[in-house]
Amino acid sequence: MTSVPPSQKPLLGAAPVACSACRRLKMRCVNAENPPCARCLRTGRRCVVVPSRRGQQQSAASSRKGEPPASSSLSNEPLHTLDSQPNLSAAPSNSAGGPAWNLTMLPQAQARALQSPSSRTEAHSSPANTLHPKHSTSPGLPSLYSSSPLDVLGSAATQPSSGEAWPRQQLTSRDTSLGGSWVNSVAEDILVEYIELGVQCSFRAKILYCVPVIDDADLENPLYVIRRRRPLAYCTSFVASQFIPGSANVRQQLLSHVSDFVETTNGPLPEDENVLWTQLQALAVLYAYRPAADVFELPGAAPTPGPLNHWVLKHSIEAFALRARLHRSIDGLRSLLLHSSDSPQISETPAFHKYIYWLWLATMSHHFSVMTRTPPTIREDSSISSAVDLLRDVPRPSRVTRILSEIDLYILWQHAGRSVPGLAEWWCTPSDTMSVEDVQAVLEDMEGALEVWSQRWGLRGEPKTTVANVDMARNGAVSFHFLSTRFCISTFETRYLLEKTRSALDEDATSQPGLVQVARESVLKSVKAAHACSRCLVDLPPLRREFARYMAEFGYAYMAFCCLYIIQAYELFGSALPALGSYLASVEEVATFLTELAVASNTTPRLYGDLTMRQLRRATGRMEGARVDSHSWTGQDVENMDGHQVVPASLRASSAGGEHLLSTSAPSGDPGVLSHLNPPRGTSPLLFSIFDPSWGPLLR
Repeated sequence: MTSVPPSQKPLLGAAPVACSACRRLKMRCVNAENPPCARCLRTGRRCVVVPSRRGQQQSAASSRKGEPPASSSLSNEPLHTLDSQPNLSAAPSNSAGGPAWNLTMLPQAQARALQSPSSRTEAHSSPANTLHPKHSTSPGLPSLYSSSPLDVLGSAATQPSSGEAWPRQQLTSRDTSLGGSWVNSVAEDILVEYIELGVQCSFRAKILYCVPVIDDADLENPLYVIRRRRPLAYCTSFVASQFIPGSANVRQQLLSHVSDFVETTNGPLPEDENVLWTQLQALAVLYAYRPAADVFELPGAAPTPGPLNHWVLKHSIEAFALRARLHRSIDGLRSLLLHSSDSPQISETPAFHKYIYWLWLATMSHHFSVMTRTPPTIREDSSISSAVDLLRDVPRPSRVTRILSEIDLYILWQHAGRSVPGLAEWWCTPSDTMSVEDVQAVLEDMEGALEVWSQRWGLRGEPKTTVANVDMARNGAVSFHFLSTRFCISTFETRYLLEKTRSALDEDATSQPGLVQVARESVLKSVKAAHACSRCLVDLPPLRREFARYMAEFGYAYMAFCCLYIIQAYELFGSALPALGSYLASVEEVATFLTELAVASNTTPRLYGDLTMRQLRRATGRMEGARVDSHSWTGQDVENMDGHQVVPASLRASSAGGEHLLSTSAPSGDPGVLSHLNPPRGTSPLLFSIFDPSWGPLLR
């Protein structure tokens, strides 16, 4: 036998070919060239042969003598537990009786995950996306009741400033195929470190805030989670990796396991309740951090793999929850409340956990519906509407109280919608059959109900809250949903009044002057609500503001949408309502804040901030490099606005070159033609439609 220099000597057991079971056990694989191998034949196990990288690169491996093979035991073990559970296999491509997690199917799953250079095409071609076109053409309706926030963001994002091109990420060959050797180059010890980092305390407190169905105790023992709750470990680490600089390589390797896990949940449900709950929690982590930018074209955003696509994740988790009968979980909880005298222990039961999970899915369905202007897939029923009363006297952690507050707010909106057609059906064209007086009366009652709700849940730190265990110091999300709900409802009133004003103008009705004044007040009210919602994070104390880096992407998207609402209101009504210009300084402050939130691979806050800044500069006609005065806005500043402030000098539109976005001169002749005006003309036309441009002259 020819001698081999020491530097080239093969490592013992580093066979060019070996099955995954032998690699996991770090044993020599006999007869791997003609499977099944001797060990798998003896145990009756399915023999899956995986080529060894070490066999192909012995020279590189020789410098690391004594280390385990690069195809680690961690990545080869089943994801749900250390023991293989065939009843969890569920993958259509697996043969009957095969193990649940098979490395040979990973390249196939990964190829499906990135079939095209960008997942945008896949997202736009999904059946659900046909419900809302990418560019809404519905005129006459502002905000949520005309086009979804994501449609507005997408429309604005696809039109950069003149002479500029959006930076686009170029995908390399390694990005389009996850099955190559590059993915498998991360050593086991590094992968373990990332999994431990994903479940350790620092990230647990920041990331899992957006996943209230997971308690701190669920991840307090990282080693146990890694060994016995593998899907949860992988999914938590995958989300955490986007916030850790230099983690792109490890994130890609985790992606293969996460994608495979999502596909596996389409198969038979596990018989073990603990395994089922682990899978539900793992899906919740992914669902809470699903990207918003794959619903619309956000240039510069990283592509989303197919299994983690927005629509795919939503379908997967809701279908899995329905198959697990979470929608009937209230039955088991009611039985416990009826027969158990030890109420503190109820919050530790599986029935309680499943019911809270179902309520959380209902809130997520509502938020998704608002952002995409599609009907919610989980509608209000008695199991949801009775949640607050059912759990009123049950001791519970603050994360559960937060879910109940969102349910209560959602029910409040739904009840108001029964009195005003279209108020709670933002995906439909609103009806105008009600009189202005009737609509205003209902919306005034709704405004009062929102104030009562805020006191009930201690939103402003009220000492006499009617709901126990409300920790607003930790539940800033409750305040955000309150502000966003108030903003959405105010835009409904604004749209309704502007439409009625235009109709009165067309008919030359005597009520038109009175409607104009009411519409002015409504526009200012909705802009003020948008301003408050956009600043929900900016006005937080510095220590709490740090947590904003780790929130889900939808929060950033909604803040940007509120800013765009203010910008377009200023474009259309700035001449009639000079006070609107005073909000532009706050818009720039919010945009700058978003750009500073980016961390590691989580770059979407910067993209939303840049998008907002571009639209602000177009709307104000500023020269490149001009900046607004750094002015810290407070709630008192807004209250003191008297409606007569003018646009700050640094934000005034430049009149040079005729770059006015909105003509301030009304045409002569019949005033009725005001309702038929074309969109304002100029070198910088309106880029997106929140308001109908023909409303611009109505408030003069």
